[in-house]
Amino acid sequence: MLAFNMRKILVAEDDRNLSRSMDTWLTLEGFQVITVYNGEEALNKLVQNSYDLLITDIAMPRVNGVELISRVRMYSPQLPILVVSGKINADLISDLHEMSIDYILPKPIKPMEFRKIIGQLFPDQIYA
Repeated sequence: MLAFNMRKILVAEDDRNLSRSMDTWLTLEGFQVITVYNGEEALNKLVQNSYDLLITDIAMPRVNGVELISRVRMYSPQLPILVVSGKINADLISDLHEMSIDYILPKPIKPMEFRKIIGQLFPDQIYA
């Protein structure tokens, strides 16, 4: 019965160790997680299925995170997006806010900050 209510999260992260860590933690918290390793794969998954959250890196092969977000916003303007990146700077933050990105987490990711953001997005799923 719970499987029908599982929130689906798409993780687009080319760092396989980090993507595995996020996948493991989110799965243990009860989310259904799909992981891809570049923006092109993420776009394909987003066209095929609906998700409750997109977590994306900025620097990825094929289609980078900014291009991915721009395309996603054209057909899914309300999809919550969490950006995780080691390339955070004032210009990028400004660009992301213009694309309605409210959740930005610099790398290296601190687990408690990651958990706090996921808890803000899904307060009924994450418990303190």
